[in-house]
Amino acid sequence: MINMDKSIRYSGHAIQRRFERDISEKQIEQTVRFPDYTKTSFEGRKVAVKKFNGKVVNVVYVEKETHINVITVY
Repeated sequence: MINMDKSIRYSGHAIQRRFERDISEKQIEQTVRFPDYTKTSFEGRKVAVKKFNGKVVNVVYVEKETHINVITVY
């Protein structure tokens, strides 16, 4: 379970993809903190998945000791 006190940080790639794919910061935060489900990826990464009004948002992230690092979104 994600610690709700951890801040969310975005890679440059994640910021670029967020704008290209019209995904709001709020949708990303809700997906990470309250996913419909989470999948394990490679190199310790996780993929949180959540559906918003028919649109599925995937957030690839790594949970660090002090924060959550979002790598990409789609």
